[in-house]
Amino acid sequence: PPPQIRWVTLSEIGTWYGGGTPDKSIVSYWENGTIPWISPKDMRSTLIEDTQDHITTKALRGSSAKLVPANSIAIVFRSSILEHTLPMSRTSVPAALNQDMKAVQPKSDIDPRYLHYALLSSQEKLLRGARKRGGSVTSLDSKKFFKFKIPLPPLEEQNLLAVTIDSFDALVNDLSSGLPAELNARRQQYEYYRDKLLTFKELKS
Repeated sequence: PPPQIRWVTLSEIGTWYGGGTPDKSIVSYWENGTIPWISPKDMRSTLIEDTQDHITTKALRGSSAKLVPANSIAIVFRSSILEHTLPMSRTSVPAALNQDMKAVQPKSDIDPRYLHYALLSSQEKLLRGARKRGGSVTSLDSKKFFKFKIPLPPLEEQNLLAVTIDSFDALVNDLSSGLPAELNARRQQYEYYRDKLLTFKELKS
């Protein structure tokens, strides 16, 4: 691989935030809330622009919930869905998270779109390597998760890769009509080329 590609652990990619659920018995934490509060049920889209539930600024002051900046990557860490899928979504607005989730705000030398695609491309490896069972609900082992490494090209290359993959993504999502088989083939083609673009060989130490 080109010498400028670095491999970094997920613990190094930015500022990580945990989630929290304000007490639902306190009406002032939820009523007329304007702050999006992300839970696993909102993770059906790759970009989160709004959520089903909202909290108030009073809830942020009075609970463990924290405001996560826009252009962060939200990840489900505890849910039965982790048996087969690892949901990850990029946020377009500042938001809070529920207690089953974490989010990362990338460092200034990391394109949030590139990071999102790199993580999506590594979903299966992350699940195999960090998923833990045995409790009442499937979850991720944080220590193993944060030790996982992703390739980090220079910022200019990250931008170019993100723009290219955005084009693939737009093509797939714009195909809202047509035969299901054709749509499925297009999606498989998109995932194949996305993963190819984000495949780098790690140098042996």
